[in-house]
Amino acid sequence: MPVAARLFGALWAIGVWLWAPAVLAAQVAIQGKVTDENGAPVPGARLELRSASASQPFVVLSESQGRFALNLPEPGEYLLRAEKPGFFRLDNHRVWIEEADTEIVVTLHHLRELAEQVDVTYSPPVIDFAETSDQKQLNNMEILDIPYPASHDFRNALPLFPGVLQDRQGRLHFNGGSTDQTSFNLDGFNVSDPASGQLDLRLNIDAVRSLDLETSRFSVEKSRGSAGALDIKTGMGDDRWRFGATNFIPGIGSERGLFINKWTPRATVSGPLVRSRAWFHHGFDMFYDVDTIRELPPGANRTRSLTTSNLTRFQVNLTPAHILTGSFLVNYIDANRQGLSFLDPAETTTHHRRNFVFGAVRDQLYLAGGYLIEFGFAASRGVKRKSPLGKETYVISPNGRRGNFFADITRHTERQQWIANFTLPTWEARGRHQLKFGADVQRSAFRQSAGRHDYLVLRNDGTPARYVCFAGAGRRRKTNLETALYAQDRWSLREGLLFELGLRADWDQIVRDLVWSPRLSAAWAPAFLRDTKLAAGWGVFNDSLNLEPLTRHQDQVSLATFFSPAGTVARGPVMTSFGADERALRVPRARLFSLSLERKLPGDLYVKSAYLRRRGDHGLTFTEGGSPDSAVIFWLRNQRSDRYDAVELTLRKLFAGQYAWLASYVFSRSRSNAVVDYSLENPVFAPQAPGPTDWDAPHRFLTWGSAPVPRRLVPESLGFLVHDTSVAFLVEARSGFPFSVLNEEGFLVGRPNRMRFPYYFNVNLHLERKFRFLSYLWALRFGFNNLTHHGNPNVVNNNVDSPSFLTFGRGQPRAFNVRLRFLGRR
Repeated sequence: MPVAARLFGALWAIGVWLWAPAVLAAQVAIQGKVTDENGAPVPGARLELRSASASQPFVVLSESQGRFALNLPEPGEYLLRAEKPGFFRLDNHRVWIEEADTEIVVTLHHLRELAEQVDVTYSPPVIDFAETSDQKQLNNMEILDIPYPASHDFRNALPLFPGVLQDRQGRLHFNGGSTDQTSFNLDGFNVSDPASGQLDLRLNIDAVRSLDLETSRFSVEKSRGSAGALDIKTGMGDDRWRFGATNFIPGIGSERGLFINKWTPRATVSGPLVRSRAWFHHGFDMFYDVDTIRELPPGANRTRSLTTSNLTRFQVNLTPAHILTGSFLVNYIDANRQGLSFLDPAETTTHHRRNFVFGAVRDQLYLAGGYLIEFGFAASRGVKRKSPLGKETYVISPNGRRGNFFADITRHTERQQWIANFTLPTWEARGRHQLKFGADVQRSAFRQSAGRHDYLVLRNDGTPARYVCFAGAGRRRKTNLETALYAQDRWSLREGLLFELGLRADWDQIVRDLVWSPRLSAAWAPAFLRDTKLAAGWGVFNDSLNLEPLTRHQDQVSLATFFSPAGTVARGPVMTSFGADERALRVPRARLFSLSLERKLPGDLYVKSAYLRRRGDHGLTFTEGGSPDSAVIFWLRNQRSDRYDAVELTLRKLFAGQYAWLASYVFSRSRSNAVVDYSLENPVFAPQAPGPTDWDAPHRFLTWGSAPVPRRLVPESLGFLVHDTSVAFLVEARSGFPFSVLNEEGFLVGRPNRMRFPYYFNVNLHLERKFRFLSYLWALRFGFNNLTHHGNPNVVNNNVDSPSFLTFGRGQPRAFNVRLRFLGRR
């Protein structure tokens, strides 16, 4: 028996020695690169290679430099499929694999309205198994197709994301946070306002390539902001000259007669500077807007505003591995009668003017061996002017306001930003690792001058309750230098299991503390559950230090005299001012924990469920101090704590290769222990108190999409009526926002934000027809916003002593919209 066993073992070894080289020789190792139409690498693209002899495709994802490598069982002909959200899908592309190592270059084209190719297929909303962060995207076609309100402004498209809300003042809130708790980037550079943290940027929406939002588990590369990170990516030209123009026909309003209420002409031009090497893209738009307040008399019931933006971008491929890009943006805004409502007539409104200039340049070097070095610089400068219409005493009464608003403010801001990133090639050590190191340095500056005149608060019977005047120069100035260093490791432990570990260190000139932010996230694609991904993450995220609240102590002080109902002085003058001790301040921080499950269901239906928990600490807020009889000082302190919990369920589907549909429901709670906002322009008297935030909406259902109009809906003889016609819709239903109740003297009554606006419901329905005229392709859209004419008020009389207490107004009425687009020559 031992002799037989030894003989069998020898024969087996000889067979392996003879046959193994033949088997290994049949294996073909290929490698390649995925680029866009301008030669820039495309990471995260999904590639499938299928042969006639294989039952399953061979799948690979491109890495950070667009590179990929794959072993195939044999040489021969394969069908290639490549896709990534935001790009047209490459399908059934034939490639021939040689026995020697084969290099494949795959080119994916960004989504855009193509006049020369109407029948194209978009990449579906694939599950990205190589990504741990919670990413959401609106591509250019969705931004242009979905009929959201005021669709000339890309900021109004952001509420199409589940978890993003727009409050009554038009400010955006991501995942229960205030606007300044989100980082806003334009092509990778910070564009938030240095003073307030707001997103005031304006862009031609035709120039926006995509809006990429990360709501949780985002990497340490992202700037300060615990509620999310938004990157606005703009387009670039290619080797074909392209021209586009939109909205020759203005919108028509029917409130008290027909008039032009919205006109948003815009134009784009792009093409090559040097074919196959350098390109440019230029986008211009103008927005003329008239808003009518139904409750005010004709001639004094409309606001008018004019906004323009001008963006120019260029890209130069110095070599295939050395790419230089640049941007230059100019914004101008002139708006009168801002703040007009049924409680605020024309004389009480303000005139707003704004100028903003932004420029950026980025240099990327893709080195041999898989190294990537990146440098960038950006600079911006802005001026805002908010001026009243006169100097008459401003009067606040239970029935509304009169006189001229009391504050005249001019604000200057600027920022310079330097970034550097260094990415190493992947390497093996208990799995595959890819390390990335980076630095981000930002200098911001703010100065403001303010002049204020007196205002008077009246009771319901017309007697004075409080008279306020101001003292001081009203000049504020502040600069800050922020630096950040970060390191990140993407660790693929095995196929289907990915970890992302990061550490970020922040330091700024104001707090002067080195703050560490660790982050950990993971994504798992179980082998026993096909087309399924589970992801989880925890991390510490810092919020930005905005310069406006840090300088309120440099502003004027108010002197308030309080009167009794008999007209005698009850107390005062009481001085109100702000204080801050920068040496005692800390950086606001938040801890985030999130879970998500994504799965592809039959019928190419993608479902996602997610849970997000955010706990904010050391938030900046003003708390009351001093004696209420002589002086009140609102001190800036780290005493704000925020709580946000949300559960999200989202369904997505792609129809006919071009049309998207989304439906989502979000249940959330946004709470804070400090919801009272104190400022010289917000004369509210109340101690700091907890409550729901101003943008809390526990229930929100959202669905939007577009689809071709089926020909079967009309008789065959009338089929030409719906040829090349699509329908787009938007439906949103949510809880009303909370608001506080005041008495006739301006004091808070009860808890803050204890009442709510009525339930919000909106339906927008539009039709678009593409047609050819004079050898060019055009698209005509028409439809209704707020089809059901639901009230949806955003102004309320919250004075409990007013006879019109709880009177709501200024809802968006039903509006008919028309849009004409020039798409170019076919």
